Amino acid sequence: MIAWAVIMPFVGMAQEVYKCNDESILLDADEQPMFPGGLEGLVRFASEHVQYPANAQAKGIQGRVVLEFVVTKTGQVSDVKVVESVDPELDAEAVRICQMLPAFEPGKVNGKPVNVMYRFPFCFKLDSEVPDITDDMLDRANHGDCDAQYNVGYCYYAGQGVNVDLIVARYYLGMAAQQGHTKAQELLEKSKQVLNNQPFRSDNY
Repeated sequence: MIAWAVIMPFVGMAQEVYKCNDESILLDADEQPMFPGGLEGLVRFASEHVQYPANAQAKGIQGRVVLEFVVTKTGQVSDVKVVESVDPELDAEAVRICQMLPAFEPGKVNGKPVNVMYRFPFCFKLDSEVPDITDDMLDRANHGDCDAQYNVGYCYYAGQGVNVDLIVARYYLGMAAQQGHTKAQELLEKSKQVLNNQPFRSDNY
């Protein structure tokens, strides 16, 4: 899976949003806060640190979490909050990454550092590794084709074209894994985490 993020300031005149501890927070500034390496550096930082929550991945949950935060006059990120939610786990992961951000070059008005409100749209997107289940794929899976078994198992694991069903997913992944399919073995291990680390057993079929 992949996750990518784009960060942008509110658009508008340099104006006060509110006061926090007697400090003005602006919607915009003459010079906007700058992340080390610019926008490209910010996207790279988010992509390198994201950890797609296992439960959300298993359920095929994806979408855009929008956060707001303040870049203070010292360049620190503070007051992170969710303004558009997708899923509690994805929301929490986006907040976690925001709170990890290193210091920005602070925004300035008339050459003086100021606190600036920023909006952070963070998009979670799952790669589509395999095609949706077809009658032919299902028939091949039921007749011992390990690649087809992996594809069917993946679809049920990720909810791709079908409802998430980890028992059915483990059934097909298990058959593929027994034939030495590496990706099936890896996904089977991930399914253990989703099912409270219950060990995979063939008699679950």
